[in-house]
Amino acid sequence: MRVLLTGDSIIARYEGKTEPHINWNLKQILPEIQIENTAVSGINSGAFFARLNELVLSVKKCDNLVILLGTNDLATHKQVPLEQFKRNMQLIASAVICQYYPPHVLLISPPAVDEKKQHVRSNKLVEKYAGVVKKVADEYHFRYTNLCQAMIDADDLSMISRGIKNDGLHFGDKGYEILGNLISSELKKM
Repeated sequence: MRVLLTGDSIIARYEGKTEPHINWNLKQILPEIQIENTAVSGINSGAFFARLNELVLSVKKCDNLVILLGTNDLATHKQVPLEQFKRNMQLIASAVICQYYPPHVLLISPPAVDEKKQHVRSNKLVEKYAGVVKKVADEYHFRYTNLCQAMIDADDLSMISRGIKNDGLHFGDKGYEILGNLISSELKKM
């Protein structure tokens, strides 16, 4: 199975591995998986749409496409208004649907944050942007998984959200274990 993973730093970060941490996690769960990863740290939905050809459309077609966006859109110091974020996500969805059959596209919510350390993002904001991601997934008949809620449900957000940067956003092993399990669970259904 070939999978294209893309989005922002949550998908791009290595966190001490020799490849993006999520690639490493998925290979532990699904040893036969082949991964293309075009994620870009710091990217928001508008910049992603502007680079869609490079990041998705010109990449050799994979069996499944996984996108995680919204983390940078919701940051209060560079916030993309919720309605604009929705339009951007719809533009992305309408473009990728030409190449990927809807049940083979997975949209992932932005992650929950440790609000004690993360001062430009809150879980209330994450939930609003996650709601938009879900609406767009439903509208286009894509798959959706709620990383934010899975992290909250795992119960120790300060530990889960701790990565090398220790900024309350960029997580390490525990966070990637949760994300890897969510993605692999969806991939097995695709």
